[in-house]
Amino acid sequence: MAGPVRNCSGHLPGLCGFAAGRDLRGVLFRRSSRDAYGGPVVHRSSDPEGGSNLRFGLLGPVEVRRNGRPVPLGSPKQRALLTALLLEPNRVVSIDRLVMAVWDEEPPRSAVANVRTYVNRLRGTLGDGDRLTARPPGYVLTVHPGELDVSEFADALRQGRQALSAGRPETALRHLSAALTRWRGAPAEDVPRSAALGPRLDALAEQRCLALEAQAEARLMLGEHADAVPELRETVAAHPTRERLWGSLMLALYRTGDSAAALAAYGQARAFLAEELGVEPGPELAELHRRILRRDPALDPSRPAPVSEAGPTPVAGPGSLVSLVGRDAELNEIVAAITAAPPRPVRPVAVHGPAGVGKSALALHAVRMAAPAFPGGVFHVDLRTLPRPGAYETPARLLGLLGLADDEIAADLDDAVLQLGNATAGRRVLVLLDNVTDEGQVRPLIGACPGCRFVITSRTVLGALDDVDHLPLAPLTDDAAYELLVRLCGRDRVDPEQVRRVARLCDNLPLALRIAGKRLAVRREWTLAAFADMLACEEHRLDLLTCGDLSVRSALDLDYQALRQCGGTANGSALALFHRLGERGMADCGSATAAGLLGRDRRTAWAALGRLADLRLMKPIAPDHYRMNDLTRLYAMEIARTAEKPANGNSAV
Repeated sequence: MAGPVRNCSGHLPGLCGFAAGRDLRGVLFRRSSRDAYGGPVVHRSSDPEGGSNLRFGLLGPVEVRRNGRPVPLGSPKQRALLTALLLEPNRVVSIDRLVMAVWDEEPPRSAVANVRTYVNRLRGTLGDGDRLTARPPGYVLTVHPGELDVSEFADALRQGRQALSAGRPETALRHLSAALTRWRGAPAEDVPRSAALGPRLDALAEQRCLALEAQAEARLMLGEHADAVPELRETVAAHPTRERLWGSLMLALYRTGDSAAALAAYGQARAFLAEELGVEPGPELAELHRRILRRDPALDPSRPAPVSEAGPTPVAGPGSLVSLVGRDAELNEIVAAITAAPPRPVRPVAVHGPAGVGKSALALHAVRMAAPAFPGGVFHVDLRTLPRPGAYETPARLLGLLGLADDEIAADLDDAVLQLGNATAGRRVLVLLDNVTDEGQVRPLIGACPGCRFVITSRTVLGALDDVDHLPLAPLTDDAAYELLVRLCGRDRVDPEQVRRVARLCDNLPLALRIAGKRLAVRREWTLAAFADMLACEEHRLDLLTCGDLSVRSALDLDYQALRQCGGTANGSALALFHRLGERGMADCGSATAAGLLGRDRRTAWAALGRLADLRLMKPIAPDHYRMNDLTRLYAMEIARTAEKPANGNSAV
């Protein structure tokens, strides 16, 4: 497989040959002969009587409305292409991904030409050629604020969940109800599900369920138990696998004085889960059932929600926080999870993502926000700083933070965990376990300390942990990366094109962006264009992304050392593959290519790619297609030039 082709100039082909005129409907336009891929483009000006007033909809059948009237969108394949563009508004969607969205894994020979045909038809449908433009390696659909129902839903959901976590149920209910009114049916229900579109549309459906659950919680917090029952019955009938909705229904029935109906609802949930999924209800729903049986006074609607009225609790951990940009949704999700009240499930939250993506910063902000709800204390343990980061050291460090002297702390793991459970019993304690490397470091604590709620950060997915909410963290969006850089280097020197160029060269990675911003803030004589030109030189980019004790190279070193130090065939093959990719400067790889590079079979290649993905040195972007971001690729090239070659998988093609 050849390495990726890169356009070093960073410029797109210009459009020329415009001529002003008027079409048969009297709309002013400018005509250009060809777009960047050779296709015809008609550029129309805004409607002189008030603009095109476009509205896009994915939360139901795919629709576009102009001035309130629906416009025809053509064939299912053309609607699938529009769906792929709307799922990533204002971002370039490559032609390859558009082909996958429309034809799945069996595209015809004419797929690329057909994509261009669909694009040109959509341009005519939208009535504004500037909305859908060619930008290598694909196309970008420009969507303005307030035009896309998905964005409006996401904004209202974020505001609702934020208000709910802050104890403002009336405000939360208003936002959540507004969010749910955006839905007209299943997401893009008139578009065939492909491997490229299916997971993204399923994620939208999941967000709707989260909104329904939060709406039910807000109504219960407001005491609207009787009014909530009919709506909750309809909702659980539509989503019978959602245990949190069943819990809200049970609690609403119980608080209206109908204990028998609440217990019957649990029986219905249990029967459905057993018949359809072959499982018992989860521990949270089962615990609510037991509390209803014993008429737990804490379920009494006259009691306030269990949020502490004490002042802010000091956080035992680092005192300074970096500013957080573009993480509102994730921040609100963590805070809502760790401050949840019954019947909402209470599970540890595990934040995972690649080196430098901002896991620790996000988690620290979340625990600081949630601190008032934990009068028993909020503690931060960075496992990377422990002398021997094993299972015992974590409870031992927590016991020390709770005030125990070294000679008072139990000497073995089981006793230390028991001691910690006793020390936190009856208290509301929040613990941030930072930089966890494997499940064994934290598994003994989870479930053994009922007074504690945990937030965990890790570069790897801790998939072997039970009953954990996983929150993957990706690099920033283009807009968030832009805002972070502007804040750091100063708005007085902003050159929008060059800011975005620097952000792209930093892979939108928060650590790299912070380093770039700090360097620009210190070196006032550097222009953004000059710094971008320096970063564009691949040989020196990692050198430039170092500032004091901050370094992209050092962050990647930790993942590479973890790969080197672990034994086993999969790790050895992954290490060898990392070197082979670095030698060739390759970013993309599948199992067939990996097998050729290693001189091994496909099964070994699969395992090697999977291990690199586990360590976040590569990212799966499609079935049997993995990719390194540019900074990791440059690091791999450095390692390949300087490191000792691994013994495993020595034969190469």
